[in-house]
Amino acid sequence: MVDPTPPNPYRTAAFGPADHGMMIPAGHVGLVLGVLLLLTPISILVQGLIRSVWVPDVPSHATITTEVLLSLALIAALFLVGQSGRYSWERFGFWVPVRTDFLFVGGVLGVSIFIQPLFMFGYDPANSTDLRDTFFAAFHPRGALVFELLVFAALVILAPLLEEMIFRGLFFGWARQRLRFVDAAIFSSLVFAAFHAPYVDALGWHWGLRALAMIFTLGMLSALLFERTGSLIAPTLLHGLFNLQATIPLMLDIPPA
Repeated sequence: MVDPTPPNPYRTAAFGPADHGMMIPAGHVGLVLGVLLLLTPISILVQGLIRSVWVPDVPSHATITTEVLLSLALIAALFLVGQSGRYSWERFGFWVPVRTDFLFVGGVLGVSIFIQPLFMFGYDPANSTDLRDTFFAAFHPRGALVFELLVFAALVILAPLLEEMIFRGLFFGWARQRLRFVDAAIFSSLVFAAFHAPYVDALGWHWGLRALAMIFTLGMLSALLFERTGSLIAPTLLHGLFNLQATIPLMLDIPPA
């Protein structure tokens, strides 16, 4: 789909305080925050419903199926909210922007490959935590091709798509209508990192805070791409590339240690 607004390489007009006179309601932000806070019990409920009609041979297959179905449901709900006409739909835009600075976007995507190694250099999961073992137990497809594809879809496509719609499309969009870019980017990135706070419990304070700093940096880069292009395509690609680095061991069956 082509960007429906007049050509504007950095979308300055679209991200000003007025935003074409269609402000994102604070109630929508609060509603989505509430859903995110309840996401764990909602996921447990959905998985329980799935297990009531289907008992998989491998427990991780139920987790993977739950992740895919829940992500699809939330993405569909966000699209319906965007269709309500209460505020500008371009906040959830997935079109190819006119006059995009592809060199800039490509540079950010290239740099993103080094985010995880930079922040987690020296991390030894064998001696620090059982986080990777838990992750493998939950999402390892166990050689089943269908579930290998579903893992890829859930972690590399659906999760980045959903999180970018929420944290950049909604939270950053709401803040950007009221604040400068830097302030809005910091706000949305802090919220993004806060919802990954369980890493602190799983990794301990030292590595957990480094992981949150890594996620905050990812949020800032995603906000920058959204600001420069006005489309969620580039931030979603960035997020998907980031998640792919964590998914590769699952796909290649590399042991957690």
